[in-house]
Amino acid sequence: MTDEPDFRADKSESVEGGGRAAGRLRAYLDTLNEETLAEAFPMQALEPEENYDDLVRDDIAADAVEQSELIGFWVTWHMAGGFAALEAGGWHRATLFRKIRRFRTRYGAHPDEFMFPFIRLDPEKGWAANIAARIENRPPGFFH
Repeated sequence: MTDEPDFRADKSESVEGGGRAAGRLRAYLDTLNEETLAEAFPMQALEPEENYDDLVRDDIAADAVEQSELIGFWVTWHMAGGFAALEAGGWHRATLFRKIRRFRTRYGAHPDEFMFPFIRLDPEKGWAANIAARIENRPPGFFH
């Protein structure tokens, strides 16, 4: 294996990188009217120094953080090839059952059957990229 790269000399523009994700969220929220936002994000009366836009953004971010583990599990499930493969890879059965239960509770379906409407998963492309990386003696990764 090669040493991990040191990106300190090749810094991003800011902690936001190029600001694409923040800009996309801001642009999307700007398309929603006040009534829609108020219905989706009911808030108590705000203190004068509080900004409703910041509270909505923070609420969306908190939800994204919560979902990220389950989305990661879903990707891992499909990339690894399901329950038996994850168990063989080192995940404990009880952990797998807990994650499946959490996933089903949140999304209403088993991770093997669920498809996110905003994610296109292409495991074959990922597997092929990882096999090619191994052949070329590079660290496996889906984007090489």
